[in-house]
Amino acid sequence: MLRSITMNRRRQPGFSLFWSIALSFIVGYTLTTIPTPQAIFYFWPDWIALIVVYWALMAPDRVGPWVGFVFGTLLEVLFVRDFGVLGFGYAMLAFAVNRTHLQLQVISIGPQMVVVGLLIAVFKLIIGWLYGLTSDFTMTSEYWYSLIGCVLAWPFVFILLQELRSPTRAA
Repeated sequence: MLRSITMNRRRQPGFSLFWSIALSFIVGYTLTTIPTPQAIFYFWPDWIALIVVYWALMAPDRVGPWVGFVFGTLLEVLFVRDFGVLGFGYAMLAFAVNRTHLQLQVISIGPQMVVVGLLIAVFKLIIGWLYGLTSDFTMTSEYWYSLIGCVLAWPFVFILLQELRSPTRAA
């Protein structure tokens, strides 16, 4: 009797899913803030964008525009940037993925890379435009290099977060 209660508690998706999402965002913030070598600085992926895309794709009922806005705002506070720009961008990214999650879930990883690249390109276009309106910012070719890093990192992020999301199996 006690074993069945603990087994049921272990399989509750809400508790483990919350901690999986929290852990992935903590790792994402860590990867975003670590110093990178100059050789890969411009190609360093936008880890938070990739994590927002993954969780909005796989748990659209849990991660949506509000979660994107909160994590974008936390990133703005961390980097002391214009308030609301990243929050709005991540909210729009999460909204776009939420609206297309059924179509994105059924395609293989190769076409998913292309779609994720397009979504992040639109995200970067919106962010660059808003930063251009609110501060002294111009979109150079180096600004777009991280898009290549995001597209190349997507399969690894997808596979790692799939493993993190999968429930623990009893032996």
